[in-house]
Amino acid sequence: MVVGAGFAGLAAALDLHDHGLSVVVLEARDRVGGRVLSVELENGELAELGAEWIMPEDEVLQATIDRLGLSASEAGVDYLRREPRGRAAVPMAELDAFLEAADAHLASSNATGSSMGSMLDAVPGDDRARVVAKARLQGTFASDLDHVAWRAGWHAGRVAAEPAVYRRMARGNQSIADAAARLLPDVRLGRRATSVIERRGRVEIGAGDDRIDADAVVVAVPVRLVTELGFDPPLPSEQREAFEGLPMGVASKLALPLGGEPGRCAIQCADLPFWFWVADGDDGRPRRVVTSFAGSELPQEALATASGDPREWVRRIVELAPELRPNGSPVMKVWGRDALSRGAYSAWDHPSIARRPQFERMHGAIAFAGEHTAGDHSGTMEGALRSGKRAASQVLELLGHA
Repeated sequence: MVVGAGFAGLAAALDLHDHGLSVVVLEARDRVGGRVLSVELENGELAELGAEWIMPEDEVLQATIDRLGLSASEAGVDYLRREPRGRAAVPMAELDAFLEAADAHLASSNATGSSMGSMLDAVPGDDRARVVAKARLQGTFASDLDHVAWRAGWHAGRVAAEPAVYRRMARGNQSIADAAARLLPDVRLGRRATSVIERRGRVEIGAGDDRIDADAVVVAVPVRLVTELGFDPPLPSEQREAFEGLPMGVASKLALPLGGEPGRCAIQCADLPFWFWVADGDDGRPRRVVTSFAGSELPQEALATASGDPREWVRRIVELAPELRPNGSPVMKVWGRDALSRGAYSAWDHPSIARRPQFERMHGAIAFAGEHTAGDHSGTMEGALRSGKRAASQVLELLGHA
């Protein structure tokens, strides 16, 4: 049994199926993909309201795309190189200089126990550029930087804005999940698991009025939902505390149809932790849509995302980029208010880093997957896939199929 049909659950199910096991996947939503969500706007353009960027180093993700016979196309804009705009904006050259200084400072530091915020405050350099850098990074972490742990090695390649090629799926990132699900014989949508009971070498999953027996289970749901499952025997206290204590970043996305022929752009608001971009489709031309990502609590309040009304967010985008021509109804996804995610992705604090082994630890015949179990790859599609494959290998070893 696999509980959850996001990227982690689907990766686990595919590996188990490849080894000849009979696999049933339960998914509470009416679709697969989890926190990957591709939508078609009223002007016919594709937009990603969930995970979007395929990074240059995403080896498992690329292997999965190849296996499924799909293709990714270059986005034409750089995920990290964002033009600062707004009252606090500085020239790109000044921001680059600060980010390079930040990388050098972080690489030479061994200040265990420090937060990302305090580490950035200690970087020598222009305070105006520091404000912009912190806005970008707070959005990336989807959490206040003073609450996010700095850890040696994590920052590599993620602070400095070195040019790189980033991609997206030609038919939307959800096409990966849809294609994976088509290879599996038994994916049951709209079926939310509520209990996981292990007795005498068998595991029973409760889902509504149904009871399904299995030899082993992979639980691949967002971390906030793990301990809502009724485990019997209960999870060990230290493992339950790990799941319950890991903070979740808060983020929302907005997609706004555009008219005309917009130019590519990647723009960071210097005053709030949100950014927006116009990037290419599979034809090598910019899609007629601007997409925006707001990470952490601060922009949620300023952009009024909890109201469900995207007009303030749209106003801010147009104010920063008057060259864009809105033409159609915007769509917005507030992940913190999604009952089946309750946040965007994990935002590691120091207590959670210390508990990291608990997230990958099996509980009897139950393995755990999800981006929150992927360590340094957490918060990404790559991490979700890696975690599913790792959980599948644990199950295969348990059942003697390794």
